[in-house]
Amino acid sequence: MSQPVTLTVEKIVAGGDGLAFLDGKAVFVPFSVPGETVQCDIAEDRRDFLIAGIPEITEASPDRVEPPCPVYRICGGCNLQHLRYERQLEIKETILREALTRIGKLEAGAIRTVASRAFAYRNRVQFHAASDGTIGFMRKASSLVVPVSDCPIAAVAVQDWMAKNREISGIEWGKQSPLAGKNRFLVFGYDGWTAVEGRETVVTVPIAEKRIRFHLKGFFQSNVDMLSSLVPELLDGLSGDRVLDLYCGVGTFTAFLADRFGTAVGVEHNPHAVAMARTNVPSADFHDLPAEEWVLTPAAGNFDAVVVDPPRTGLTEPVRGFLKRSRPAKLRYLSCDPVTLARDLGDLCGSSGGKPAFRIASLSLYDFYPQTSHIETLVSLEANGA
Repeated sequence: MSQPVTLTVEKIVAGGDGLAFLDGKAVFVPFSVPGETVQCDIAEDRRDFLIAGIPEITEASPDRVEPPCPVYRICGGCNLQHLRYERQLEIKETILREALTRIGKLEAGAIRTVASRAFAYRNRVQFHAASDGTIGFMRKASSLVVPVSDCPIAAVAVQDWMAKNREISGIEWGKQSPLAGKNRFLVFGYDGWTAVEGRETVVTVPIAEKRIRFHLKGFFQSNVDMLSSLVPELLDGLSGDRVLDLYCGVGTFTAFLADRFGTAVGVEHNPHAVAMARTNVPSADFHDLPAEEWVLTPAAGNFDAVVVDPPRTGLTEPVRGFLKRSRPAKLRYLSCDPVTLARDLGDLCGSSGGKPAFRIASLSLYDFYPQTSHIETLVSLEANGA
């Protein structure tokens, strides 16, 4: 094993690790804070960078705090609990701004940051069952389960459920246990109630002034209150005859857009989500197709406004091509990854030898997942004239 090395952490990068340098080579240091001096072993030596083990702090930053979770650093969930929350927000803004500059070749301008509750915010939690029947979360970089009895980022309703359910044998599943052939299950909690996979199938939650239904096993945002906070900004300035909601999921945004437009169209590749979207927004026209396939169909005409909420991989080239061709007057882009967002905005707003298709009107960082390095961004874009 190599001798421990002493490093100075320069910044935190996307993914949550600190960045230091050793003989000119980048070193990624977990659970560190910019400005700190740390001592650590080199756990992995890759061709272009090094990965450090968990560091011993030689000179701590004033931004460092004591994590409230007893399994922090062991559990594979949170990776920023050692940072005071205000500093987490500053670092996320820096990561977003640097991605837009380095990858998108764009000046971000002002970034509005919307904070969440720092703890007790997460409504949707996935649990795993250990071989001895206890429940917990996956260990960091491992397939083993860390038994837990509490989680400080889980919503209060989920924390209450955890306090009463520490072993598989004591859980009331209902008609069928969800563990056949797997060791994981979902619990959703909000405002004093919980829904447990195997006991409940469909969940209804209040989002802004709407009530949205979704399948418990399907994807849905895990911070309900932040989603409600985001909706007014997403809708601001949108109205007209036709609106498109790409990657619409269960129709959460479509439900609000349908009130402001004559025709609302939703596109989603997951047939189960589309079926639920049709119950949430009966007046809308939904298409069960991948976005990159739908944009090549005759239905992909002109729209007054388009909302896109793609997965972490961002917008595919066919989707970006459709947006540049059709140039809706208003475009809202909700992103969960600053790297793919920067790539896409570089394409949509870059000159590439001609006039950019869009310009950025406003940019907001919504901190859906405090104590983690995940970044959600809402970008409002406007079409440039022909």
